[in-house]
Amino acid sequence: MKPFPWFLFAGLLAGCALGPDYERPATPTAGAYPEAGKGGDAVRAEWWRSFDDPELDALVAKAFAANTDLRVAVARIAEAGAVLGEVEGAALPQVDASVTSQQIKISEGGFNPNLALNGRVRTNQRAALATAFELDFWGRLRRAEEGARAQLLQAEEGRRVVGLAVGASVVRAYAWLRAAEVRAAAATEILAAREAEVALVARRVRVGAAGPAEVAAAEVFRAEAVARRASARRARAQAEHLLGALTGQPALVIAARTGDALRVPAPVAAGLPSDLLRRRPDVLAAEQALVAANARIGFVKASRFPTFSLTAALGTESPDLESLFGPRNSTSALGLGAQLPLFDAGRGAARVDAATAVRDQAAAAYERSVLNAFREVRDALVDVRETAAAAGAAERRARAAREAFRVAEARQGAGQAGPAELLVARRDQAESLAAVAEVRLERITAQVDLIRALGGARPDEPGKR
Repeated sequence: MKPFPWFLFAGLLAGCALGPDYERPATPTAGAYPEAGKGGDAVRAEWWRSFDDPELDALVAKAFAANTDLRVAVARIAEAGAVLGEVEGAALPQVDASVTSQQIKISEGGFNPNLALNGRVRTNQRAALATAFELDFWGRLRRAEEGARAQLLQAEEGRRVVGLAVGASVVRAYAWLRAAEVRAAAATEILAAREAEVALVARRVRVGAAGPAEVAAAEVFRAEAVARRASARRARAQAEHLLGALTGQPALVIAARTGDALRVPAPVAAGLPSDLLRRRPDVLAAEQALVAANARIGFVKASRFPTFSLTAALGTESPDLESLFGPRNSTSALGLGAQLPLFDAGRGAARVDAATAVRDQAAAAYERSVLNAFREVRDALVDVRETAAAAGAAERRARAAREAFRVAEARQGAGQAGPAELLVARRDQAESLAAVAEVRLERITAQVDLIRALGGARPDEPGKR
């Protein structure tokens, strides 16, 4: 046998890959966010811990462990990793072992000069190792591996998208629950004041100092206070039920808390708009989808060129099992094959056009994700700024209402004011506390939206704790 031209094999392996190499497309960007303020802390990896609430931390941990969307995302990563392993294996030789034992009976009616010598019944024992290896001359397998690796990275970023959404949902629901508690307490105080007003109007009616109109108005205000308290209680229950669904605890019950709602953490730094291209998981997932679509073009183009394959076999064959591995019974084969598509009625060109169109769609989707990321960050920055201003006004209102209530109590104690003035101050104070809780909830929601818009914290960034 002539020696196999191994230099040809090496030359085939050194072939270039067809199709365009990936380059990140240029997207509209800006040097800075016009709405960004000065300072701010970097986003922590476990950013929800900045709220300094152990109960919230436990709920987030349970949600990460039990959330069904996260489990689906993890399974998608495992699937993409298995596909990548399969594609990587296609670039390596596949070795198969075979063992056969045959007994053949030859017809006496056919012409066979060896029939009288060897008899009609023949036996054959065979053992062999065989391999087949596609020579990736045009880079078809390399493009397939490039696409599969991009799909794995896309799945990993998809899991981060889901994880960020789950964490944000838990924090928002928990803040909603705590704010509803403050609103319910304030509504209870307002209802008590309204009931005292009803009793006061009834006394005035008895002495002829009030008429039916005042009685009706007092009843309307009391009914409004009852509805307001019921709305706050319903909101708390809905938030509790949502937390139960998010954490996989259908019967979850969260103990009520008195006092202030969830605290507002320190503001976070927005960074530069260019940071979104390497931090936001949905943007990175869109880019990896573009990488995979770009690699698909080279894979499809390579399919239109000749396919070279190397085959080899090594074995032994004998009519007797005892002498199967004898020195004179060995067999071998080595070959190089080529297959060239000659005519496919334009199907190959159509597949290339289709792959190019998919790549163009992925490029547009990537640009859309970048623009959407910029918009969400700017919206969140405005929300953070304006809710902070509203919170300052609400706090000033609450302080003024407390002072007004203190003055009203002092005036009543000195006989300078009647009970009506004190009831008005009591209601104003309760309403100011409810307003503070509402604005605080808006501030927390804006903070969470900003963290999510910035993409959270990358696990590979230094200094993230």
